[in-house]
Amino acid sequence: MAGKITLTIDGLAGIKQKAKALENTAFARPMMGDIGFFAMRQIKARTILGEDVDGVDFKPYNPFYAKERAKDGYQVNFVDLTRTGSMLSAMTAEYDRNSVDIFFMNTTDSSGARNPEKAFFLNEDREFFALNQDDIKGIMKIVRSYYQKLIDSKG
Repeated sequence: MAGKITLTIDGLAGIKQKAKALENTAFARPMMGDIGFFAMRQIKARTILGEDVDGVDFKPYNPFYAKERAKDGYQVNFVDLTRTGSMLSAMTAEYDRNSVDIFFMNTTDSSGARNPEKAFFLNEDREFFALNQDDIKGIMKIVRSYYQKLIDSKG
């Protein structure tokens, strides 16, 4: 089964007094939701472009699989991990005031393959289910935006 990405903002209450206020306001849960959806969007966008977490092109399909894909009318010019679309559609996020879990729902594709297992094995050869430094910067931008809203509204 595929692992999951858990994003936690450690020390949310200790950064400054306003941080504790954020944790106890209506801002916290929506912020974590925005972080989760941002992270999933980043992962999916790279994957559809055929790039791993580092922006490197995925290794090509093996020749036998590429031939089958072509025969079935799918593109073979680059690896995009989207033959049925079910795996990326199965990616979801659950969040609360303090954390976000991103994972693959335990669903199957049209061939009967379980999406979490498919993601796990595909990720071994083509690391797509991960976050990079640019993703972390984007997440921090979201966090700063919410803190600024809190400061502006309470300050």
